[in-house]
Amino acid sequence: MKIGDTELGKRPVVVGTVSTDFNMPAEAVRQVDIIEIRVDMLDAELTADIVNIFASVKRKYGKPLVATIRSVEEGGLREIDDDRRYQIFKEVLPLAEVLDVELSSTALIEKVSALCRENGRILMASYHNFSETPERDILAGLLRRGKDLGAQIVKIAVHAADNKDLGELIHFTIENRDAGIVTISLGRAGLISRIINPMTGSLLTYGFIDRAASPGQISAFEIIKHLRLFDPAYNEAADSGRA
Repeated sequence: MKIGDTELGKRPVVVGTVSTDFNMPAEAVRQVDIIEIRVDMLDAELTADIVNIFASVKRKYGKPLVATIRSVEEGGLREIDDDRRYQIFKEVLPLAEVLDVELSSTALIEKVSALCRENGRILMASYHNFSETPERDILAGLLRRGKDLGAQIVKIAVHAADNKDLGELIHFTIENRDAGIVTISLGRAGLISRIINPMTGSLLTYGFIDRAASPGQISAFEIIKHLRLFDPAYNEAADSGRA
């Protein structure tokens, strides 16, 4: 599977989340592979202004884009109803390679799944739990449900209270590394997952470009620095032009 020219599954792929500062130096942003735009965190409310932001980021940085309009229930900054979210997804579709919708937004994800299928875009079905790491059979059920809804990628982000929770999600990641999965342990105990999980099967890892978008999120540039230290596959890709 590819996002833009980036092949997934061969090396860690770093997503940089941006929500406020769209004037970061191109030289810095060039280090990330993919840019996520968190629409729910933008000051812009008019659809035309949101589309202009996507166009500007695409033009300035030349990176594949993930469009995320997170629901308040799963960490979104402001309430945007499903009809409005669908319209925004539809308008930014020509500029975004991936559309991210929560598994809990059942009606919306079904409509966006059809939109992605008809237009050759990637659907990411996501699940966020800020209080615990569910049992492995529950995680497996979430993965199956996302796939049943047509998602090529299922993102599971869950709170880690301690190293046991961290280890449970790492084990789940290894077991499902060929299923098109992204996993993140949230919170302080889970911080290291943003570096370890992409080395054990998580297709993507997320860090912020301008401000943190979730608990325990660190800078994308910090993640890149650590991957360069610990992951030979990441360095090989960097040396060959991030193919």
